[in-house]
Amino acid sequence: MKKHIGMYLKKIGEKLEKRANEARGADGITFSQGKVLFFLRKNANREVTLRDIEKFLDCSHATVSGLVSRLVEKGFVTLEVNSLDKRAKTVRLTEKEREYHLVVQRRREEQEKKFLAGFSDEEREQLLGYLERLDKNLEN
Repeated sequence: MKKHIGMYLKKIGEKLEKRANEARGADGITFSQGKVLFFLRKNANREVTLRDIEKFLDCSHATVSGLVSRLVEKGFVTLEVNSLDKRAKTVRLTEKEREYHLVVQRRREEQEKKFLAGFSDEEREQLLGYLERLDKNLEN
């Protein structure tokens, strides 16, 4: 029986999401909420609106509003009137999220070590190159 790369990528993605949900679940953060925090951190140099998050997640306004509202309740973000457009809301990270980010970084580093156990440095570089190429191929 022929093995398909797509099947393995899907299985790996599902396992990663499950582990992330289990780890974040203990902190009260879902995978989707984690993606919002990731986007905000990646764009910390500018004002991020709810609309920006909608585009990033490719989700409805209602979905993003719910995610952000729960993050506000948990103290990870604040929601303010946008300085450029009073009709828009700006989402900002809090100090609590900055502390949480350090925990997430440590977990990510531990996971990375686990993923790559048994791989030589050369194999790690090759794998990274292959994954980058796969990712780029899927952009087209």
